[in-house]
Amino acid sequence: MKSEKVDSLYTSFNRALKGVFYVLKTQRNMRIHFIIAFLVLGVSLFLDLDRKEVIILSFTIILVLITEMFNTAVEVAVNLITDKFHPLAMTVKDIAAGAVLFASVNAILVGYLIFFGRYLGHQFAPSVFVKIQNSPEYITAICLALILVLVFGAKVYSKQGAPLMGGMPSGHTAFAFALSTACAFISQSVILGVLTLMLAIMVGESRIRLGIHTKWEVFTGGLIGVIATILVFQIFG
Repeated sequence: MKSEKVDSLYTSFNRALKGVFYVLKTQRNMRIHFIIAFLVLGVSLFLDLDRKEVIILSFTIILVLITEMFNTAVEVAVNLITDKFHPLAMTVKDIAAGAVLFASVNAILVGYLIFFGRYLGHQFAPSVFVKIQNSPEYITAICLALILVLVFGAKVYSKQGAPLMGGMPSGHTAFAFALSTACAFISQSVILGVLTLMLAIMVGESRIRLGIHTKWEVFTGGLIGVIATILVFQIFG
């Protein structure tokens, strides 16, 4: 009974990611939103934002992505119901698009108030580098987010596999090697680095043995995890 619940939770999570996967593949605006969100988050690393500003910024970004996904869902549902032009069908799509417009305008306003309203004409706060150096878990979170974007983008580009199953590259292996590399940087312990590396290799080997990924997909995933983590730690560490 327990395994059924785990499988059900895994299936639900995988289907949710498939929805994101579909929107990214089919909707140009969603890809634009993702790129802008990635750039904004990257710029925010160099600004001395407080907790409230980070919360507001994160909520604003997520709100835009959510409304874009609902807009796509409405369009798909309308197209499923009718394949002919109907004024009401067009009105439904326009209303959904209007919701995205409101969320985008709100995002622009928030961005202006946080970035330009406060930092226009000022240099980036140097204290952010000290904060990042004293917060290795924050750097690790950045690494994992970056790897998620890279793996997701590669699967969208290659159009192979599901978000959590198969395809180029192996996401599980990428995360495993990223965590192993992060542990080595944070602990500065050779023993811990070797042990976590062995675990990462075992994760990659399991993906091959289960027939989920090829050797090349696992190797590429591991390479992405290591290189991305090293670059982030070298830049912000």
